[in-house]
Amino acid sequence: MNHNGAAGLTSPRDGQSRKRSHEGKLVNGNQKSPRPDGPVTAPTTITAASLPGLNGQSDQPTMNGAAPTVSAQMAHLPPELAHCSSEHYHPLSKLLARMSQECYNDLTETLTAMADIQPPQSNGLSNGLGAHLQDNSTSNRDKKLLILKFAHDQRAKFIKLLVLYDWAREYSEGVVKMVDVFQWCQRQLQEMDHVVWDMNNTKMSMATLRQQNPDIRTALEVLSTGKASWIPDLGFIPLDPMSSEKSRKLLRYMNTSLAIRLNVHENLPRHLRKWRVASGRATFTMPGEFELDTTAFSEDTSDQWHFIDIRLLFSPAPTVAADGRFYIFVKQQLDNILRQSGLSACFDFLHNFILTHKIAILRLQAYELLRADWAGALKVEPVHRSLVVSYWLDRPGRKSWVEINLASGKPKNGKVSWRGPGIASLGIRWFRQGVEVKHVDLKIDWNNLSMERILKRVIALHTSHFLQTARHQITSRLSERSWTKASLNLSESEPCDCSFELSLGSPENRIVASMDPVIGKFELRPCTPNAARAERAINQSKEPLASISAILPQLLSSSLLELVQQCTSRLGWRPAARYALKIDAVKQAVKLEVMQYALYTPRGWTTKGSGGNMITKWALAAIIDPSGESWWILELGTGGTTIDFAERITTESLSRQKLPVNLKTLASIDRIAAQLICFRITDRELSKRSIPCNLERQLALRPVNSHLVGSQDALHGWVLRLRAPDLLSSKPDEEQWLQPGLKVTCHGFRADLRNIWYIVSGFMIKTRDIDMRQLMAGSTQQDINFSENGSFSILLSTPFGQPMVDQATARLRDIDRLRSFAITLKKRKMVLKASSLEQVEFQYGKDCLATVNFAGDQGGIQVVFPPGNPHNGLATHLNNIINDKSPAPAALRQEDNSGLDRFCTTLMYTRPIIATLNELRDAQPGNVSNPRFHPRSVGTYRLEYTNPLCSFDIRIRPKQDAAFWHIEDNYRKNLDERSAAERFKERDRLDTLKAALAVLFRSQGEGWVGIRSGVVAELDGIPNALKKLNETVLSCEVAGGLGYQLSRTPSSGVPPNVRPNPQGGGAPGGTANMRRPQDNVNNNAHPLNLPNGRQVPLGRGAGPVTMGTSSEPINLD
Repeated sequence: MNHNGAAGLTSPRDGQSRKRSHEGKLVNGNQKSPRPDGPVTAPTTITAASLPGLNGQSDQPTMNGAAPTVSAQMAHLPPELAHCSSEHYHPLSKLLARMSQECYNDLTETLTAMADIQPPQSNGLSNGLGAHLQDNSTSNRDKKLLILKFAHDQRAKFIKLLVLYDWAREYSEGVVKMVDVFQWCQRQLQEMDHVVWDMNNTKMSMATLRQQNPDIRTALEVLSTGKASWIPDLGFIPLDPMSSEKSRKLLRYMNTSLAIRLNVHENLPRHLRKWRVASGRATFTMPGEFELDTTAFSEDTSDQWHFIDIRLLFSPAPTVAADGRFYIFVKQQLDNILRQSGLSACFDFLHNFILTHKIAILRLQAYELLRADWAGALKVEPVHRSLVVSYWLDRPGRKSWVEINLASGKPKNGKVSWRGPGIASLGIRWFRQGVEVKHVDLKIDWNNLSMERILKRVIALHTSHFLQTARHQITSRLSERSWTKASLNLSESEPCDCSFELSLGSPENRIVASMDPVIGKFELRPCTPNAARAERAINQSKEPLASISAILPQLLSSSLLELVQQCTSRLGWRPAARYALKIDAVKQAVKLEVMQYALYTPRGWTTKGSGGNMITKWALAAIIDPSGESWWILELGTGGTTIDFAERITTESLSRQKLPVNLKTLASIDRIAAQLICFRITDRELSKRSIPCNLERQLALRPVNSHLVGSQDALHGWVLRLRAPDLLSSKPDEEQWLQPGLKVTCHGFRADLRNIWYIVSGFMIKTRDIDMRQLMAGSTQQDINFSENGSFSILLSTPFGQPMVDQATARLRDIDRLRSFAITLKKRKMVLKASSLEQVEFQYGKDCLATVNFAGDQGGIQVVFPPGNPHNGLATHLNNIINDKSPAPAALRQEDNSGLDRFCTTLMYTRPIIATLNELRDAQPGNVSNPRFHPRSVGTYRLEYTNPLCSFDIRIRPKQDAAFWHIEDNYRKNLDERSAAERFKERDRLDTLKAALAVLFRSQGEGWVGIRSGVVAELDGIPNALKKLNETVLSCEVAGGLGYQLSRTPSSGVPPNVRPNPQGGGAPGGTANMRRPQDNVNNNAHPLNLPNGRQVPLGRGAGPVTMGTSSEPINLD
């Protein structure tokens, strides 16, 4: 019934019983909004006249002549009735819906019934009028009756519904009030019944607790005289006391009778077959529960057993006193059970009683825990004969509890064992986070009951499960050679002993996680601010296992990163800008699950940019992943947003143990990182040049001091191995002086923290020609060291971040140059005065010194001659030869492979001629032009005289395996090939000079021979030839004259009596082939024998001049 009325409207409800405040507002109701649990009521206006005591209508006296306030009057009103909520009523709309549905269902059934009625079968009329006749068949009438009955019934129902609707609109409010009053009356009756019932129970319960008033008079009489005259005497005759023999016989008889009855007549269940007979009683023992003493006075099974005593075999258990209420109650119950059902029913009663009592004891212990140390952490719920104890109530997520109940002992398949039906026992079920944990042995000792021990056992297993799961989730992400250690300390009985220790990186960086056994929250040790925040985050998480496996490594990584930052700040490392470098780029570069990272720039890694600011493209990264910390060198891309190159630095000691994070380790990492960067840059440069190399790790052992134990731990260093032939290009036939292997080691920064020290070491091939230790003995250089065994070490220094290939190659070339130059000097029998990689000072000849400076201007080699050295005039030409800028004469290049060889050969060949020329020039003090020579090259000179006027070209000419100097007279050459003074046509040579030279050119001397147009001399014979030529020319000097005569044939450029060469005689590339009249003389003259055994035939005619033992002509070019 809808108490809101048929139309959903409510009429005003009586509101005089509601309380008002001092402002006249309703306190326990709202006038404007309907009640949520009652019908909708219209607001009721309460006037002052309707309230008692207002405007003089009160019968009660007022204070100080003032009328009492509205709130004071409302306080005397009774409380408002409790209204029946709307959920207890059925709305009228529901009734209308059901009526409509019922009408539709009845209509459907009526139509179905009408369809089931079959119409009668009749033949139609022949005239076709059968269809127009009225149908009066029975089926037609039945159908009409069905439809009329349906309409009549539905009309009656809807009339009733209409009446109900009208009644509800008019009387719904009154009915609602009557319902509230009826409920209030029923509630009052129930409360009165409960009061009567509670008073009766209280009276019955206190009957046994009432202590009777003591009879002090009777007590005094009995205690003083032993009797009281007013106590009636019952007239009982006491039995004679039983003798000990009779007692013994009686007990023996009773024991025998009990034994026969139990062994023969009684059909005991298997649970009572542990018994013994003594002192006239049979004692049945149920281990862990009780001992029952009974007796019987006959062997006949029809005679009942009698209860004597019971002892409880578990602890804690009460002591059953013989005069206690418990004993009296149990005796009455057991005697009745023994009389009616026997021993089996008695066992069942005691067994169930003991099990229930054990649960009660555990419940009391749980309540005691709840009042003591476990206050607020347990929830004890006794359910019938079970006990549910929930623990860790404040943990988020699903709850955990322990359920102790009675197990029926019946098999699950319903089959009874051959031993008989099972018995009930205590069972325990453990629900961990709402899921029952099966196949776990809780090892509950039911003989020694302890709820605290049971809870600790369960909580210890729960804690172990949490810690084992967390350890598995953490270790599953670690590699096999991880330095992260996760160890568990578990206990089956004490949750405080369960802990999980996790160390990341070094053993000192560790965290110990445990759980509070009372509140079930995680605890982290040692206590630090970061550990406190992590502990709070874990305990507030809905998934603590997932949180602890993620938070603990993050916590350790943070503490490890703080330790690294402390050490790096003390070492002077500067943090590199990492705002542009995302962690995804770092993960992609190092291929690790990076938790945290830091970029540092150690001292010396920065360079000055174009704008003056310090920049660097290399960074030392501390990467922390689940395996621990690792150190990487990173090459940052443009803008620092990408990583172009990444390589890990191995940090293992000799004992394969992780080195601690301290200043000593980080300093070694700085050194190793700098080595690795330098070697990688060098390796790239070698790869560009297609030079193979091999980078190896080498463990640098530290010396073991007597006062330092265990100081052998060290980090790996790096060694770059190269092949010497790949760095130094040599000719195939050139002798090798280095063994193939070269080792390059890096030794960190210099004191300026800008350059890097390298040491290139190798072995020289031992030869008998040169000793590098002797060469470098007098040198002041400290960057090269040679040993007796042939090894050498070169100290190099290059800026950080640049390859050292060029410096190493240049230094090796310097050594090779010094070595080859020393060998060359030794082969030429030159005396080495002083040597170093920069310069070499040597002596050639008797008193000629020269210094070769390998570090000359513009990176070339510079030759320096002291003052007075005859080769000072050839210094420019010699510098070009030694630097391979101009070749030496062809006569000097037969066996020379380098500029140094050609330089030494040139010195040796030119020393006699250049010394003689200087001697001739300096023979006359103050003479600068008579004679005067011009060195056009090291193999071509021009000797000029002004008085008499003449000039000669001196060239070196090759002949087979030897070289000769050719002195050629320029008189027979064209004017433009002569000296400047001889180019005038009017000037002609003196006749005396012509005659003297003709005689000289037909004569010979020591080491030289005349060839009609000049002189050919050996290298050692050129001084004699030059001196003879000088003597001959100066003997024709005209005192005070011009040194020449006027030409008699000015129109011709050829001297008289000289026929020009058809091939352009006198040209520099031609053969000396000039004929004069006097050349026809002595055609059959014998050859001139030179001192060295060679012969120069003096022939006649135009044939070439031959020289030496061979018949080949000498090419004077």
